[in-house]
Amino acid sequence: MESEVLEHIQSKKLTTEEDKVMAIRPIRVRWDKVLEEFSLSLIGRFLMSKTINIRAVKNLLRALWKLGSDLKIVQVGNGLLQFKFTLESKLMWVWNNSPWCFNNHLLALRLWEKGIMVGPVTFMHQPFWIQVWGLPFDLITEEAGSNIGNDLRKLVEVDCKAFQTKQAYFLRLRVEVQFNKPLRRGGPVISLEDDELHVAFRYECLVGWCFKCGMLGHDLKECASPDTRGGNFYPYL
Repeated sequence: MESEVLEHIQSKKLTTEEDKVMAIRPIRVRWDKVLEEFSLSLIGRFLMSKTINIRAVKNLLRALWKLGSDLKIVQVGNGLLQFKFTLESKLMWVWNNSPWCFNNHLLALRLWEKGIMVGPVTFMHQPFWIQVWGLPFDLITEEAGSNIGNDLRKLVEVDCKAFQTKQAYFLRLRVEVQFNKPLRRGGPVISLEDDELHVAFRYECLVGWCFKCGMLGHDLKECASPDTRGGNFYPYL
């Protein structure tokens, strides 16, 4: 609704009176304080078509994140939520342990940026922890994880703890996943000896994934993709 109002206003031809520039000159000290407060924010939206119970969401997330009254959740319009934290360490803990969900609906998050507005806010990608299965033990290394992660899209982190404590069975990578493309379930990998092998990807905390089109944000019943091979063909099942 808010974005529609904004687009409607911006498409109108303004009168001479309306076209006069209105300068915003905030007091510097107060402006710096506002920016500091907003810098401790995450912006989020649940990837779902149905209306969500905001009160239930607030109660659940405060309990899940163990923040209580230290977390302020403000509804800023069109299903958009602003999560205000008191400490950067708490914000980064929530961000680094995402994705989160409510009633099997994924909470898309992004870090607050200066100049962000309600209408144009989009959620194109978000980091996920991905397990890479099927590699030989000699390729379960940080270097291999970096190669695979960057080939997927953008690598955030390789979990090196398993290498230091015990024999790992899989690589664990944190990679930015795009919301506008089907999830990759695996693929071929070329080893140092030019041997080709296939690996499988397992996404941690994965909800709201459609088995029909492979996209995040809706389930099988809500999928609008056309049936190309009959109604019972689900390639991502």
